[in-house]
Amino acid sequence: MEFFPYKLRKNQEQIMSTILRVLEDGKDFVFESGTGSGKTICAVTAALSFAVSHQKKIIYTTRTNAQQRQVILELRGIRSHLKTNHSNLFGLGMQGRGNMCLLARNDPEFASGSAEELSKVCAAEKKKVTSGKKKGCPYYRTFLSEKDRVDAVKQQVKETLPTAEELIDLCEKQKLCPYELNKELIPEATLIVVPYIYVFDTMIRNMLLDWCAVGDEDVVVIVDEAHNLPDYLRDLFSAYLSYWMLTSCVQEAEKYGDPSLADGTCTVSVFCKHLLEILQDLRDTYVYQLTEGALQIRNHKEQQDAFLPSHEMETELMARLKITSRTLRDCVKDLIAYGEKIQEYRQKEGSLPRSYLHKLGVFLEFWTTVEMDQYIKLVVDDSNGRNPRIEAYCVDPSLGARVLEQFHGSIHMSGTLEPLEEYRDSLGLSRHTELVTYLSPFPKENRLLLYAKDVSTKYSDLQQDITMIERMTSHIRDVCNQFPRNTMVFFPSFNTMKLFTKNGLCNDINRCLYVEEQGMSQAELMTLVEDFKQSGHQEQGAALFSVIGGRISEGMDFPDEQLEIAVLVGIPYPKPSARQRGLQRYYDMKFGKGWEYTVKAPTARKLLQSIGRLIRTEQDRGVAVILDKRAVRFQQYLTDLKPTSKPLEDIHHFLQQ
Repeated sequence: MEFFPYKLRKNQEQIMSTILRVLEDGKDFVFESGTGSGKTICAVTAALSFAVSHQKKIIYTTRTNAQQRQVILELRGIRSHLKTNHSNLFGLGMQGRGNMCLLARNDPEFASGSAEELSKVCAAEKKKVTSGKKKGCPYYRTFLSEKDRVDAVKQQVKETLPTAEELIDLCEKQKLCPYELNKELIPEATLIVVPYIYVFDTMIRNMLLDWCAVGDEDVVVIVDEAHNLPDYLRDLFSAYLSYWMLTSCVQEAEKYGDPSLADGTCTVSVFCKHLLEILQDLRDTYVYQLTEGALQIRNHKEQQDAFLPSHEMETELMARLKITSRTLRDCVKDLIAYGEKIQEYRQKEGSLPRSYLHKLGVFLEFWTTVEMDQYIKLVVDDSNGRNPRIEAYCVDPSLGARVLEQFHGSIHMSGTLEPLEEYRDSLGLSRHTELVTYLSPFPKENRLLLYAKDVSTKYSDLQQDITMIERMTSHIRDVCNQFPRNTMVFFPSFNTMKLFTKNGLCNDINRCLYVEEQGMSQAELMTLVEDFKQSGHQEQGAALFSVIGGRISEGMDFPDEQLEIAVLVGIPYPKPSARQRGLQRYYDMKFGKGWEYTVKAPTARKLLQSIGRLIRTEQDRGVAVILDKRAVRFQQYLTDLKPTSKPLEDIHHFLQQ
C-alpha cells in the first residue's frame, strides 16, 4: 500500500493483494472489473511492488498507443506520492519505428513501412553514419556525436517520466533519435509500456528482451483491455493474398525484370497472372456459386466469403502450369530470393525496401505448409468484387499466447471479460490460472438500463415489418430531442448508421450533432470527441453518433455531464460468414461451446463496453437504452436490465430523481 497514490475504492485492495499473491506463486491472473473501477492503477501498483522487491521487469501491453498514456500518468502519480526517494521507479513507453522514427514521421513513404522494412531502412541509415559518410540519419548522427546532450535528455526523461509522444517531441527539438534513446533507457526501466506486438510477435519480442537485458523468467506481463487479445492474435497469425497485391507483383516484375522460375518453368509475370485468374475463378466458384451453365451470379451482399478446400489453390496452379508440387516449392523459393534482390536494390535507391514478390513468396510458403487443425482457408469477395482474396485464418489464438508460459507470470484485465473460462481456454492458459470477477464499485441506483420491447434489428424482423426502421428512428429522435443532456447513439456498424441517416435522421435532431465517420484519423476523432464533451457543459448538450466496438466505445472516458444517456441501436452480433462459422465450429469441436464462446460472449462484451462509457466515477449517473427486444438474452451479463414500453417516461423519471 506504500505505492498506492489514491483513496481506495471498493475491491482495489483485494485486486492488488490477489495480484501480489499470484505473482509470488509465479502464476497467471485473469480478472474482470467494471470500467472506471481503477484497474490500471491497481495492476501498476501491485506489479511494481513485486518487481522492485524481486528484481523483475514489467512489460505492460496495450492494444493502442493512446492507452499507453494512462499507464505513464499513473506511474507519475505513484512517484509523486512516495515520501521517500524512489527515483529507481522508472518507466517509459515504447512504440514502433513508424511512430518513433523521426525520418518516418516526416516521410509519407517511410511512414507506411512495416516493422521489418523500417528496420532495414534504419540499419542502412545508421551504417552511413558510422562509416564516416556525410549522409545518413541526422538524428542518429547527433545521438552518437553529442554525448552531453544525450545524457542531459536521459536525465530529464528519468526525472519527468514523459509519455511516448512527449518523448518524441522532446527528441525532435533536441535533434536526437527517440528510438535509440529509448533503447538505451530500457535496461534502467522497471516498467515498459508497449503495444501488443512487442510481446506477441517473435522477432520484435526477442529484440525487446535483448534491450531489457533480462531473462524471460524475470518478466511480468500485464495485458490491458484483454478482451481484445484473442482476436488480435488471430489476425496476427493469419495471412492473405489479394488481387491488388498480385497486380502489384506483376507491375514489380515488369519494372525490375521478369526472370524465369524453377529453371524455366515460367516467368514471374506469367506465374502471377495465373494466380490472378485462379483467384477470380475461386471467388466465382465458391462465393458467387457460379458453375458451368449458371446464368446468375449471387448478389455480393448476400455472401462475401466461403470455405476453400485446403489444397484447392495450389492444385489448380500446378494443373495450369503443368508442374509438380516439388517444382512449385522451387518456384516459391525463387520468388523469395528474387524479392530479396528487389528489396536490396530499392534500398540502394533510397526507397523503402519493399517487394511484393517477396511477400508473395512468403505467403505461398506459409499457405502450403499451414496446419489445418488450427486454421481455416477462405476465399473472400472484398471491395464489392474488385479485390477478392484468399486467406489462411487462424482460429486458435493460443498459437500466439504460448509465449506467456516463458514469463514469470501474467496479469490479464478488462472491464468486459466474462466468461473468464472462455478467455483462459482460448489463450491456452493453465487450468490453475486464477479467475475473478469483481462487482462494480459504483452504486447500482446510479444507472438505469432499459431495453425496448417493440423493436429489433434482426434481419427477418426488418423484412417482415416495414415500420420497424421508422419506430427505431422515432425512439432515437425522441431521446435525442427530449433531454438536454449529452447523448451518444451507438450503431452496430457504419452500414447500419447509414441505413438510418440516409432517411433524414440527422436533420431530425434538434441539437448539435456530431457523427463519427469511417476512416477518420485519430486526430480528427479526438477533436470530434473533445467538442462533444465540451457540449456537456452547455445548456442543451449534444448528440454523438458512433459505432459499437469502435474507438469511442472502448477506452474513452466520459465522466459527469460529458455523457448521461446512451442509446444502443440493436444487438451487435457477429456478421454471419464462413469465417464466423469456421470459428464457431472450431470452438464446438475443442470446447463444446461454439455459440457461447464465439457469438454470445463477444456480443455481450461489446454491449458492456458501450454501456460502460456512462459510469466512470462514484458520482456519475446515466441511462442506457437498448433498442432491441433480443437484449433479454444477455440478462446474465446485464443483471440490472429492465424492459420498457415507454422509454421516454422511464428516462424522465430517472433523471428527475
